[in-house]
Amino acid sequence: MLEIDGSKRLEITIENTEPVVLTDLTMALLSVGNQYQRFIEESTTQDYVPSSELLIKDVRSGSIVVELVAHTMPILPLIWEGGPLSEWVKVVQGTFEWFTGKLSSPPADVSKQDLRHWNNIVEPVAKDNGSQMIFNASDNSRIVNQFIFNSHQAAEVQNTIQRLLQEAGEPEQHVHRRKVMTWYQTRFDAQSDTGDKAIIEDISKKAVKVIFENNAVKTAMLHGDQRFARPWNELAYIVDVKVQTIDGVPKLYEVLNYYEQHTFDPND
Repeated sequence: MLEIDGSKRLEITIENTEPVVLTDLTMALLSVGNQYQRFIEESTTQDYVPSSELLIKDVRSGSIVVELVAHTMPILPLIWEGGPLSEWVKVVQGTFEWFTGKLSSPPADVSKQDLRHWNNIVEPVAKDNGSQMIFNASDNSRIVNQFIFNSHQAAEVQNTIQRLLQEAGEPEQHVHRRKVMTWYQTRFDAQSDTGDKAIIEDISKKAVKVIFENNAVKTAMLHGDQRFARPWNELAYIVDVKVQTIDGVPKLYEVLNYYEQHTFDPND
């Protein structure tokens, strides 16, 4: 029976500035577990199926801290002196450096499913401007490996992932981060998407139908911004948007998130 190795831990910290969506956090942690397990499986020739266990250490205002501990596997100390968790942090860093163009190839083969996992891992940070995620691998409380990335790097990673998925034949996942959106027409109704159209010139010069991932985002936009004399529908917004296309032509924008602090008057 496998035992927990409590001396070696991987602490994952999300230093968030906005509340993290529960499903985003759940998918990020599941994807961490999936990628760690894939790393172990590809690095060993053991007959058993390796596993890992996620333990929530603490959740506090301003940050989310999660501790991951792995099962003891006799062969692993012979492969990695610092332990598998520390070694996996190196894989995380190498993969991110490949996504951001610092390395010409990833430290391990990356499948379409892997791309989805990495997209999930960075999602909570990519959606929260000013946030960051920290991976700390420790041995008896001594940090032996650390990797940190911020929201801008996470957005860059997701843009690369979307490009790679499109090249792999998955064009339905057109997610664009931090794009300027202006309203073309709207029904002024937070509960209705009928008649809502917007222009995101970086994607298409034409007005495209708009829906929202949730009503909270649209309601926030409808409240306007007291910093400006212009009405809310004449302002420009920075948004994360999913684009659905037909024959390569944008037909629907789904606004996933908007950065209220970056709202501006397009005539300035």
